[in-house]
Amino acid sequence: MTLVFLLLLLAAMAEASTTVSADSITLHAADLPEFKTDPHATGSQGNQISGVVRGMLQDRQGNFWFATQNGVCRHDGISLVYFDLRDEFDHGVTATAVVEDREGDIWIGSTGGVTRFDGEFFTTFTEADGLNSKFVWSLFVDSAGVIWIGTYDGVSQFDGKAFLPFPIPASTRNDTVFGPTSPTVVWDITQDLAGNLWFAAEAGVYTYDGQTLSRVRVMEDESDTFVTRILCDRKGSIWFATRYKGMIRLDGGGFTNVTQQGGLRGTEPGCAFEDGAGNIWFPAEHAGVYRYDGASFTNFSEEEGLTSGAIHRVYQDQDGRIWCIGWEGVFRMDGKSFVNVTRDGPW
Repeated sequence: MTLVFLLLLLAAMAEASTTVSADSITLHAADLPEFKTDPHATGSQGNQISGVVRGMLQDRQGNFWFATQNGVCRHDGISLVYFDLRDEFDHGVTATAVVEDREGDIWIGSTGGVTRFDGEFFTTFTEADGLNSKFVWSLFVDSAGVIWIGTYDGVSQFDGKAFLPFPIPASTRNDTVFGPTSPTVVWDITQDLAGNLWFAAEAGVYTYDGQTLSRVRVMEDESDTFVTRILCDRKGSIWFATRYKGMIRLDGGGFTNVTQQGGLRGTEPGCAFEDGAGNIWFPAEHAGVYRYDGASFTNFSEEEGLTSGAIHRVYQDQDGRIWCIGWEGVFRMDGKSFVNVTRDGPW
């Protein structure tokens, strides 16, 4: 009886999600070698946090988390530590997103699934646990505490007990310029003031009111209007960061191409962010970032210390400081200019 029970227990453990002790996968930044972190870069990125940083979070305890090309790392106010998350083949993963749920657990999306950190253990979930795909691109926690996961094969939702598929139509458009993609990838998920969910999918933009999924047509000609990020601001306006047509805003007056109207440089914004004062921030490829105060645009680029050619996210920390993350690392606004935050800081 004891042997049978042991065999059953081992079988159950084999089918369970991978749980890894934090202590066994911790690497201090000082112990990392100089490394090349971007496959397209010809030289080493040296002491950067990573050559590509895609997600950032300051948790309720004040720790900074970064989703990077080299996995995920955390700065706790004293030191920067990298957590060497790995997939089922023991390969290192690229982290793409990081959020905090209502219980204070940290969720990390990556090329190896979605990982929950409860302060002690990392638990990774993949297709075996009901996830649509282990290639995760976006994470969002809605007002009810449900976690939404945008993957390369549609959307999964986690209600605290199980991962359930949420159908999003597949794209019939074939974008051969952007690079590796999928007709069912979901790039971004957010929620508006009325509680409606918004999805930026390869197939287009969709909203969900809790019962019905509806297609939103962005601009009249959508032949190349691929929306990759969505922002719902405090006034109720919706901002769409597109792949080829710049930044588009939807408000009571309809759709406005903000990039064209303002005569701004760059057609690939990458993201949109609203700071505590209500300013809208968005990057433009090879043109730094723009800050819009409702009347005028201010550009910050290489002259102001923002040397990255492709910012993926803009973020504001608990002290009100603006951060820009993306290709070639992490940058933080210091007064009217930006400082490059490396593994050595400044923090």
